[in-house]
Amino acid sequence: MSNIQAINLSAYEPVEAIETENRAGYINYGQNNLFPQHLITLYYNSPIHNALTNSIAYMIEGKGTGTILDNALQGIAFDLKLQGSFCAEVIWSLDFTRIVQINHLPFENCRLAYDKDEDDITGIFYSKDWANTRSKKGKPEFIPAFNPSIAQEQPRQVIYAHGMMAGSSYYAKPDYFGALNYVELSYQMGMYHVNNILNGLFPSFIINFLNGIPQKEEREAIRREWETRLSGASNAGKFLMTFNEDPTRAPQIESFPLSDADKQYQFLSEETAKQIMVGHRVVSPLIHGIRDANGFGSNKDEMIVGLEIFNTQVIRPYQRIIEEVFTPILGDVNIQMNSVFDDGVAIDSNAPIDVIDIPSTDVTETPTGITEKVSDVTYNGAQIASALEIVAAVGLGTLTQEQAIVFLVQFLGLDVDVAKSMFQTGGDAVAKLSAQKKKSCSEEESCGC
Repeated sequence: MSNIQAINLSAYEPVEAIETENRAGYINYGQNNLFPQHLITLYYNSPIHNALTNSIAYMIEGKGTGTILDNALQGIAFDLKLQGSFCAEVIWSLDFTRIVQINHLPFENCRLAYDKDEDDITGIFYSKDWANTRSKKGKPEFIPAFNPSIAQEQPRQVIYAHGMMAGSSYYAKPDYFGALNYVELSYQMGMYHVNNILNGLFPSFIINFLNGIPQKEEREAIRREWETRLSGASNAGKFLMTFNEDPTRAPQIESFPLSDADKQYQFLSEETAKQIMVGHRVVSPLIHGIRDANGFGSNKDEMIVGLEIFNTQVIRPYQRIIEEVFTPILGDVNIQMNSVFDDGVAIDSNAPIDVIDIPSTDVTETPTGITEKVSDVTYNGAQIASALEIVAAVGLGTLTQEQAIVFLVQFLGLDVDVAKSMFQTGGDAVAKLSAQKKKSCSEEESCGC
């Protein structure tokens, strides 16, 4: 048994969000003080995580506040979601009596300034390159914490705010922190498959050296070298080259297939997506433009409840953090909900609506215009039934026309022009959909219409 060397491939080592005091006067965050940068890397490389972060940040921003805060609100909402905290720069007027501007400071560039003697956070250190703080670009700059009493001496100040801080002393973790392993898995799966494709789907293999049994120290050295060569998703499917003077003593390489690889990949993909959505507290994937095979179907009431729950349990708590920070400074600050369920908000029906995986239709424009698209495009029975219910709700006054268009596009997958045509053609588009529904019912006994 001592002649068999087990090669240990990559072992996952999560990037820890450790907090340590730095002699320069700030609190390090993560390994090499780069945990916020790690979160950004995951954001750019996990498709579902990226889509959910963008969608939720947009919902937190809403339609703004109608104050000078709106200049920074988009960045503040994004950092609060992605990083769990945000920093905002406050600029005072020339007479130091009022705040004239609020700027968003990217949180990845900020580290908390700490006074050990006072045991207090005194502001932040700002750097555009925390990986190289000795460079001119990366040299940290101190910005004091917001304090009106020192506005004349320090007209440029900073506000640091955050959500829950369970287990943290200085930096709050994002709400999806418990799903970071799955976000990382999504990232690594993408790298693995891309590298496998680039290298021709080369299989895994066993290497047998046939030139005798080296000493234990030499075997260990060989094992470590092969581990380095084979570890990690970026080495997926790479081939190996050996050089031998005697062909009879060349290493023997035997490939071995991964049993049920397709099922394992499918399970990992589905489980990863599921756990990431749980981490973001998603009630309905459709709310964020993500289609799910187990979606709500034609039950629009359930979709409405799902969005209301998400707004109440996720979006409003985020907005309250922002409002409670800036209301004492700017007066009454209220973020207007960008929701079809807020009676005070009108939805712009001409705005582009980004929904992942909407079935595309190749339609030639004709003199009859949009109405003819309805007759040319085929929708399933559930889509048609729900569409007719939504149109009827407009007639009853339950929904506005703009709200109905959003439902038709985001929840049912109808083409934007088709959705608009249902209210622009004097009912002709509705009649065509009704006829299509009857045809579907006659062809499918299980329709239930």
